Amino acid sequence: MKRFFTRALVLLLAVGFAQLANAQQTTPKDMVEVGVHGGLMFVSGDVSSNFGTGGGGYGVGIHVRKALDHIFSLRVDGDFGKATGSEASIVKSYETSWMSGTVSGIVTVNNMRFDKPHRKVNLYLALGAGLNKYSTKADYGTGSLVDVPNTGDMLAHATMGAGIALRLSPRFNLGLEHDVFMPMGGSIDLLDGRQNFPSSGGDVDRTPYRDLMNFTNLRLNFNLGKGDKMVEPLYWVNPLTPVLNDIAELKARPVLDMGDDDNDGVPNSLDKEEETPAGAPVNASGVALDSDGDGIINLNDKEPFSPPGYKISKDGVAMIPPEPKITEGDVNKIVDAKLADFKSTFDGGGTLTDWFLPMIHFNLNHYDIRKQEYEKLYQVATVLKNNPKIKVVVTGFTDKTARDDYNNVLSYNRAMAAIQHLVNVHGIDRSRLILNYGGEGSTLVPTEGRSFVNRRVEFKV
Repeated sequence: MKRFFTRALVLLLAVGFAQLANAQQTTPKDMVEVGVHGGLMFVSGDVSSNFGTGGGGYGVGIHVRKALDHIFSLRVDGDFGKATGSEASIVKSYETSWMSGTVSGIVTVNNMRFDKPHRKVNLYLALGAGLNKYSTKADYGTGSLVDVPNTGDMLAHATMGAGIALRLSPRFNLGLEHDVFMPMGGSIDLLDGRQNFPSSGGDVDRTPYRDLMNFTNLRLNFNLGKGDKMVEPLYWVNPLTPVLNDIAELKARPVLDMGDDDNDGVPNSLDKEEETPAGAPVNASGVALDSDGDGIINLNDKEPFSPPGYKISKDGVAMIPPEPKITEGDVNKIVDAKLADFKSTFDGGGTLTDWFLPMIHFNLNHYDIRKQEYEKLYQVATVLKNNPKIKVVVTGFTDKTARDDYNNVLSYNRAMAAIQHLVNVHGIDRSRLILNYGGEGSTLVPTEGRSFVNRRVEFKV
């Protein structure tokens, strides 16, 4: 019997977890049931419970239950209670204290409903296993209860039960259940203080079967979870509800109207403008196009792509104000003003050609002045002599053939070489020449590597 219950429980749990794995992608999220229960606890054994004369007992407990799918669910129970009984034989009376924890697999047997989304009544069977601890006191004719040896240890047990629950609201249901606990171990027949095997003296008063703990209880069950995102526990929900909802949705869908009353090429069922003017180009929703958004459809718009920001005529044409005409006299005034501004920068001396400041160039990795550049430096010196109040910034540059730090030093040396030539050869005051260097950071030709054009010194007023 013990082996049968163990195998049955393992099979039930395996089926339950398989159902959970397969259902996670297809079933909605459901609430968790928690509850309290209480009722009559009594022993089926060798000594009568004598319900009519005050025998029996009581039990209370709590539980948590979670659905695996619409049929299978798992429940964890914690129970505590006392059972009593009496008779006029060897055991005059007994009192057994019981405490247990049980994990049960539950099967809903009335799971199909074709007419309603939820069932009102839930019939179920339970099979489980757990641990218990009980202690028994018995009166063996002495008139007082004494502790029964070999009780009070932690034992395993198997359990089976059946129940019925009534759905009162989406959050609450009321259940009635009967459970039978079968202890396992050396003291399996001491729930009522008597053992089930004969003694060496052949005690014929002892019965040949083990004791069972019974618990008939009333259950108050509450469903916990977010009502707007979760459904009731699945054992209350009709598994055909998604199918029924899909069927209802299909029935509620409007009949697809393929007619085109305004002949714009868009069916009535998709047309957002049912009376489009004849001949007007439309978009995918059947609405007449207004490409420039001026409120006049392209069909009637003489300028379908008017520039934005202007008032629009009744024909959709942008009313752009005419540009003012410029006379020859206006042009002469503008030119004279520009020339006056330009001449003011000369500070009273020189002509336009006197301000030409050429660049000089260098050989690769050199900063000595090439003879070909002497004429250019003479031109720079001439500008400085003709305009004694100006100063010139002398800036050296390199190409990109070395490291940045090396090129910075090389560009500095090139600028210094040009300044020294102007000072030593042409007698220019050193204070009028401002040294600057840019390394490879400002190339005239955007190229990597050698570039004669980029190896230069520039002169700027």
